Amino acid sequence: MTILVLNAGSSTLKFAVFETRNDPVLRFKDQVAGAGAEALNAVFARLARENIAVAQLRGVGHRIVHGGTEFSRPVVVDDDIEARLNALRALAPLHQPYGLDALRAMREAAPHVPQVACFDTAFHASQPEIAARFALPRAYFERGYRRYGFHGLSYEHVVHALPAATGKPLPARLLIAHLGNGASLAAVREGKCVATTMGYSTLDGLVMGTRPGAIDPGVVLSIMKDDRLSLEQMEEILYRKSGLLGLSGLTSDMRRLLESPERQAQDAVEAYCYWAARQAASLIAAMGGIDAMVFTGGIGENAEFVRGRIIHHLAWINGFSVHIVLANEELIIARHTTGLLT
Repeated sequence: MTILVLNAGSSTLKFAVFETRNDPVLRFKDQVAGAGAEALNAVFARLARENIAVAQLRGVGHRIVHGGTEFSRPVVVDDDIEARLNALRALAPLHQPYGLDALRAMREAAPHVPQVACFDTAFHASQPEIAARFALPRAYFERGYRRYGFHGLSYEHVVHALPAATGKPLPARLLIAHLGNGASLAAVREGKCVATTMGYSTLDGLVMGTRPGAIDPGVVLSIMKDDRLSLEQMEEILYRKSGLLGLSGLTSDMRRLLESPERQAQDAVEAYCYWAARQAASLIAAMGGIDAMVFTGGIGENAEFVRGRIIHHLAWINGFSVHIVLANEELIIARHTTGLLT
């Protein structure tokens, strides 16, 4: 069986093809520039060069950023499911539309090929209510204002891959650091998420490439009032002009910052590491200690200096092992797709 996996972003469409019997095996993966139908046509052209007919695919797995409270596991998409997913666009307006647009275009292009939606929020559905609830009037929680968490497909992959890599059972108290342009941590106890740093949106938690992480909401209100900013202007600052870019005034690229001799570049890197460690300590408290830590994601896997600084800040904690697991969200999506369709 041939499975296509799609991961749609604002400027690129990543895709992977798996051959699957018992467990999916990667045949190839690639990405094309753009979004929407034009990008999907480029994917189809690549499949044709590989002698893969779209109509003969066993299924297509999609990374969908947000499942809300309704979708806590992968689901085969029909018209009703798609309509319910579209109702969630407002929960992640800068991320959700791309995945859903790719899903719609794929359903139109190959109406007889099953489509499976896999959610970045699903892994965090196991958080206890005390971790998910904001200290706001109770009615807001019932309306969906809560901590959802993201990067869940990456965390799920680590949970499956670490025992295979070490030959040992999954550590009971595992801290996972998904570090990239977007970054978060997850506290995993007995294989289940009990806390994570991202919340209602992808803005919360760690310093990121262009996002600030945890910030006093009073700062946001005051900046909007003092500078007379619109909601859209403030959104632009928070999502695209803050984080490493805002701190350094140079770039959001960690590799370039690590190579730069500029003091503001070094300060930005140190802030990234400091806040990762500071938030890590709060998650360690949430799971009652730590047995192991895993780094994954582009920065987590490749930036040895960043890993070292974070571990340095956590050196007061004794007795936990440190591992690197290469991110592979596509494999998890392929497994979910295969499982649901067989």
